[in-house]
Amino acid sequence: MSDLVVVGMAYFEVFVPPHARPAPGEELFVDGIQLALGGALNTASVAAALGLKVTLCVPMGRGIVDQAVEILAQRLGITLEPLAAPDNPAISLVFADANDRSFVSTAELEVLTRVRRLPRSAWVHVPGLEEADRLGSPLAAARQDGARISVSASWSPRQLSRLCGLGGHPWDLLVLNEKEAHAACSDVATTPQRLAAASSSVLVTLGANGVFGVLNGVDLRVDAAPAQMRDPTGAGDAFCGGLIAGLVRGATPIEAVRLGTRASARILSQTGGLVLDPRIMAGLMEEMEWKS
Repeated sequence: MSDLVVVGMAYFEVFVPPHARPAPGEELFVDGIQLALGGALNTASVAAALGLKVTLCVPMGRGIVDQAVEILAQRLGITLEPLAAPDNPAISLVFADANDRSFVSTAELEVLTRVRRLPRSAWVHVPGLEEADRLGSPLAAARQDGARISVSASWSPRQLSRLCGLGGHPWDLLVLNEKEAHAACSDVATTPQRLAAASSSVLVTLGANGVFGVLNGVDLRVDAAPAQMRDPTGAGDAFCGGLIAGLVRGATPIEAVRLGTRASARILSQTGGLVLDPRIMAGLMEEMEWKS
């Protein structure tokens, strides 16, 4: 049984350099084009680097991207449970600077509607509302089996507009950034209360201004950890990986959120949100005040 199952899309990310497009028939050489794997892999890699036993469930075919996902999962000690899909099922063009990023993406999301059961685990994390919408039945079954369900919103105007009307507490934890919270509720400050029917715990990340919300019945506000900003891509995924790692290891709500902010700060210092070298998270657990 895993500590954490992460289920969603594993994206191949191409970081588009900030140059004008060349004229037809011409070729422009730039200093470099960054490539990464991301999406569900981000949270899985952070949690694994922090010592959790992680299973990754992602759509996969037999393309170049799929082979890279398989190799990286093996290298990082992540158990891979592939979901049959067309080759290279998720690709993103990332337009990023030191302050924010935007994406042009393609994803075979409908593959997720064919999932019937998920591996048993203490937690199941879904890195996007679109994914969570398609995984309703297997998430409910996992919860009946004892798992706690967490969802990070990601940018989906259609799904965000539905959140305030969502009831029945299908999730145990919902994480949104400030822009997503505003799209869902207009008034960011009241987001945890307005989304309480969707999730008993709701956290809103505010970038350099920290995190606030309700976690396991505790109202909290936690400052952001100091960070050397290079690229914001994957910072939210890292926060979720650190947060869940803390909760699995018995941290209080405030200490778990602090661990999430520190994991996020370390990811901000690199391009992309994937932990290629687990040493980037070295010592993070030991820095915390609670004992695992």
